[in-house]
Amino acid sequence: MTREIFEVCATLFDSILAIWFVTKFCKLQNKRMYQIAAVILLFCVTVFGDHYLASFSTLSAVLLTVVTILYTVAANYGITFRQILASCLFWLSLIAVSSILFITISMITQDFESHLMGNDTIVRYIYVILHKVVLFTLLRVILAFVNVDGKLGRLNTILTFTISMISILGLGATMVIATSDMASTLGAQIAILIVSFLLVNVILYFMLAQIQRLQRREYELKLLEEKTAFDSARHEETTSVWQNVRRIQHDMKHHLSVINAQLESGSVDESLDYLHKLLPEIESMGRVIRSENKTIDYIINSKLSPLQNTQIVITGLIGDFSDIEDRDLACLFGNILDNAIEAISNLEEKRIEIHFSLENSSRMIIFKNTIGRPVLKYNPELKSTKTDSSSHGYGHKIVERIVKEHKGMIDYFEEGDMFGVQIILPGTGKKR
Repeated sequence: MTREIFEVCATLFDSILAIWFVTKFCKLQNKRMYQIAAVILLFCVTVFGDHYLASFSTLSAVLLTVVTILYTVAANYGITFRQILASCLFWLSLIAVSSILFITISMITQDFESHLMGNDTIVRYIYVILHKVVLFTLLRVILAFVNVDGKLGRLNTILTFTISMISILGLGATMVIATSDMASTLGAQIAILIVSFLLVNVILYFMLAQIQRLQRREYELKLLEEKTAFDSARHEETTSVWQNVRRIQHDMKHHLSVINAQLESGSVDESLDYLHKLLPEIESMGRVIRSENKTIDYIINSKLSPLQNTQIVITGLIGDFSDIEDRDLACLFGNILDNAIEAISNLEEKRIEIHFSLENSSRMIIFKNTIGRPVLKYNPELKSTKTDSSSHGYGHKIVERIVKEHKGMIDYFEEGDMFGVQIILPGTGKKR
């Protein structure tokens, strides 16, 4: 009875591990109901396959892969190559680990198959636990190649791999002892070793999961700090622009009175000279662009109008951005323009270009700015070059997050002495 319960738990663990892996690999949202339903369905299909399709292992593996893909489709409201790849990777990994582990232990231990299938269940327990640890370690390594974010993520992966390898070697040694003549006299010690290695891996996983949660919270906190700083700067800029407008409005009637008096006296040249002196003050209100989207207008005008000795080129047709919240639009344009302004700050040739276009109902925005040296070659991860990089450098991550949330695409490129950011966002379906 104990062995049957253990086998059921092992099968359930495989189902949970499959859903955990594809969720992490595909970066799916944590929808608990979908996950629980998928685990139960996988478990039932596995039991059915073991009972009725034992001679058709390939068909059983295909059924399990299909069920896993269906879960990813339900969780993501669509299917992509990444989801198919994740599902196939898991079941191929499980089969590969099973085959390689069995062959390896059979080469080391004599009559391993008879021990595994006989009454000596302790060997079966060790083998199954060792199989799950190896499988989990392999999946963690795969995730490390596709999902690791930052130094802390790499350290987590290295720590997991190191401790898991120690556990694997320890369980392997325990397996050899369990199949030797000393097994009958060392039963208690073997059981203690198995439980110890199992607890170490369980505790390790929960510790690393907690570390990753803290890491995500720290990242979210920095995003909030960035947003707070941005909102504060926006408030100051708005206040400054509004005060400037009020001052010009207040002075305008006096200017008009002077010009009127000069014209009435016939002093046309003096009036023209007065107007020429007045125009720069009016233009200092900062009107680089005017469109139907007030948020885009404000961000571009407030960021670019104060720049000195900078060539600014804005072309194209601004599409409909009503499906994107003003906060996201402000963060999107604000962060990209901040990076562009920082990049040209120490250059002799300063140029910023913004191009809007509509391609097959999709909205495309291209930002370009001059650079002193190649960016993608020397800084492919676009890390901050500021001295205090711990509190900066999140601009690109914020932009990428917003683009991803709106099902868009983002690409970085270089053309000569210009660095570019191309963003494509799906259309709203509204006619302008």
